[in-house]
Amino acid sequence: MKPYMVIFRDGAPQASIDAQIADIEGKGGKVTHKYNSSIMRGFAATIPDDHAQTLRAVSEGGKHEHIEYIEPDSEVRTQ
Repeated sequence: MKPYMVIFRDGAPQASIDAQIADIEGKGGKVTHKYNSSIMRGFAATIPDDHAQTLRAVSEGGKHEHIEYIEPDSEVRTQ
């Protein structure tokens, strides 16, 4: 399992976000942070590798109705 950020499109219903969280947790993943601001809506989670690949494939190129993108989560540092 690796950490990812799952970011949703503007206007994505909360029910869709909640469903993705439930699906990830049902597969053994864990949500570590939720984002709900005017800048972005989504969450950070550790996601099983096979499920992360599936989510990335279905959201790639704007294919998913509600997910804008999924990317590996990493620490950001300043000098």
